[in-house]
Amino acid sequence: MSLLDYLQLQEIDSLPEEIESSRTDDDEIELNDQVDELSLEAFWDKVVKDIHEDPDWFNFSND
Repeated sequence: MSLLDYLQLQEIDSLPEEIESSRTDDDEIELNDQVDELSLEAFWDKVVKDIHEDPDWFNFSND
């Protein structure tokens, strides 16, 4: 017999009142902005180049 048969869910404790009152819903992310693909590609190419120029860089594909 599985021990999971005996487990029961517990109620989730609510937040203390002082935390609940200071909570805001401003953490929403809006993804309506259009992405400039050329700028993103140029930025990412710069990141990759910077990584390869790092003296501590190790290319694992050479194993």
